[in-house]
Amino acid sequence: MGTTAANHRRYAEECVAMAQRSEHESDKALWLTLAQSWVLLAEHVARGPSWSATVTAEDAAAPSLAGFDQD
Repeated sequence: MGTTAANHRRYAEECVAMAQRSEHESDKALWLTLAQSWVLLAEHVARGPSWSATVTAEDAAAPSLAGFDQD
């Protein structure tokens, strides 16, 4: 899978096409949500890696599970 904004926008377009072909409203909603996620990712990629310059090693570590309710 490519990591360019153009590729992500293409994936979003494919999701919209799938939504248009879907017969069930729940499927349409799922495809459109996925398309929206691809668009957001494309925008993130287009902004570039500037965010990584401000991320410390501690920030990049796996999120803490403290307070996570485990039943």
